[in-house]
Amino acid sequence: MSPSAVLVGPDPRRQATFGGIVPTTASARGGETMVCALAVEHHAEGAALPLLVLSSAPGLLGWDPVAGLTAHDDRGREYAVRALGHQSSLGAMQATMWISPGVPADALALVLTVRGLVRTSVGRGGGGVQRPLSGGPWVLEIPLLPSRTATAPPAEPSGQVGMPDPASAVPTRTLAGLVGLAPVGQARLLEDAAVCLWGLERYADRSVLTVSVLADAGAEVRPIAPGHGRVDAWDDRGRRYLPAPVHGTGGPGWSESSIELVPALDPAARALAVRLADVPCGPGATVPGPLVFGIALPGSG
Repeated sequence: MSPSAVLVGPDPRRQATFGGIVPTTASARGGETMVCALAVEHHAEGAALPLLVLSSAPGLLGWDPVAGLTAHDDRGREYAVRALGHQSSLGAMQATMWISPGVPADALALVLTVRGLVRTSVGRGGGGVQRPLSGGPWVLEIPLLPSRTATAPPAEPSGQVGMPDPASAVPTRTLAGLVGLAPVGQARLLEDAAVCLWGLERYADRSVLTVSVLADAGAEVRPIAPGHGRVDAWDDRGRRYLPAPVHGTGGPGWSESSIELVPALDPAARALAVRLADVPCGPGATVPGPLVFGIALPGSG
């Protein structure tokens, strides 16, 4: 396959072009590194692909996604690639890619090939040295006709969630702590905005849910942050979870917010409710709400 091309021009990702979201738990592991797809966010002119990279190799993770990602579907059609958002930390990286053109309705799967992942290690004399991560390339196949993940939200328990222990030096997302991924891929369509829930990352001591907000193309959308949006979560076992934003980015017509939920999800829980309120969707504007999502957790049948 030929290398993916670099796209130019304005971002075509906005509420008016939104065509639905696909849940997925597609992942590939090689060496000390795992690459996961969190969702496929369909638009008229392309699709947003959020990828999560976790590695036990020491150092800050890095990647040139335009050179390091190729995408095609099960019919052999190739897609051009550009980067939308990127956040990197020790052992973890989240990158959202845009592929074009729009994915046709007859496509049953997307196949992503990831190459060129690196880590930056600090030498004795200071400065960083980039070293390639072993185990690649990482190939992910994403089914485009998955099962539904929505369920009736469980009743809200009384009382408030207890405060967690003070944050430790352990990073939020780690390969060693990953228990698994739960597909979500749900959306609420409103008059001037769309709110999407991507995948749910389950770790030994917490979970992470990423929220995408789509608005008008000319609106700079800020992510959920303290004082800008509220998230509440509880399960069908009567447990509440304390949310905290851990990563956010935004652009013209869209934002992404990764929300940590503590403590770890109850293994016996079969449904999770997530309520969003006062979520930013443009300068001085918020999404009408609150919006309540019901997420069926694996094992619920």
